[in-house]
Amino acid sequence: MKKVAFLSATVAMLILSGCSSKEPAIDATANVNGTSVGTNGAGSNAVIAPVTNANANDSANAGANGVNGSDGQLVSILFDYDKFDIRADMQDAMTKNALLVKSKSIKLEGNCDEFGSDEYNFALGLKRANAVKSALVNSGVNADAISMSSLGESNPVCLEKTQECWAKNRRVDFKLP
Repeated sequence: MKKVAFLSATVAMLILSGCSSKEPAIDATANVNGTSVGTNGAGSNAVIAPVTNANANDSANAGANGVNGSDGQLVSILFDYDKFDIRADMQDAMTKNALLVKSKSIKLEGNCDEFGSDEYNFALGLKRANAVKSALVNSGVNADAISMSSLGESNPVCLEKTQECWAKNRRVDFKLP
């Protein structure tokens, strides 16, 4: 009984505490796509800042994967590292998704990168799904037609150990039942 109470308290603290301040520690001298990744003048043990905006390569690859929504398909909504607010560059995708699911039932699956504990990532995935649900409801989608789940880090679409790959795993997927 004590274990259950302790676990419940721990999960509640994780959920209520918001985002953690831990960033992924990677080699500060690493190259991404042949270009040097900066560390903002920090020492050799520095942590590289997470990717905050989609770059040109991500935009080019997005169209090939149906991520831009131009083909009438639902688009995964991407998130910044350790965040659950919808990025400015994802607003058009959210608008297109809202139009596509306006009169349908939809399941939102929150996903995370590999950083953080399982419990934390499940909570963060649910917060991401809830942010997308709120945006859909604000666009006129019936809240009762939307279900949510979190897959945490258990459903990656990319397995490479790069910033670009981790960014693809921080997402909410739309599933039609």
